[in-house]
Amino acid sequence: MVLLKGVDLLTTEQTLYSRRQVLSLGRKTLLVLGLGCLYPVSRYLRAKENQLAKARVASHEMPLNLHWQRIGQTRFWLRQGDEGVEGMWATCTHLGCEVSYDPEQVQWLCPCHGSRFNQEGQPLEGPAVSPLARAEVREKEGFYLASQKM
Repeated sequence: MVLLKGVDLLTTEQTLYSRRQVLSLGRKTLLVLGLGCLYPVSRYLRAKENQLAKARVASHEMPLNLHWQRIGQTRFWLRQGDEGVEGMWATCTHLGCEVSYDPEQVQWLCPCHGSRFNQEGQPLEGPAVSPLARAEVREKEGFYLASQKM
């Protein structure tokens, strides 16, 4: 062994942090991360309305017929009904998947769990037992305004 003024160079141990310091740092990190999650969660829980549950489209851009037509990238579908414009909120009542209308089968189809609804939104088969929600549609100043019925 090499000795240099009475110090054994091969067995000298130096530690940057003690175990206690590492555990303390870990606790503080978890506390900061936990507190950082409180703000977005509280904003989500305090939200009063779903901004995605509203849509607007110019009536001249969407001439309506008897088949359901989707408004852009929303979950709203419109058609010309017997008593005016009708709207459907295309969200499956089972677990909230987005359903789409198939004009060939004249049915609403859920891609997630296989629920099927008739043209009026009444359940035909699958795990969903409640009908699809109708949307409230108003025509105002050349626009169709759709919103989810509460």
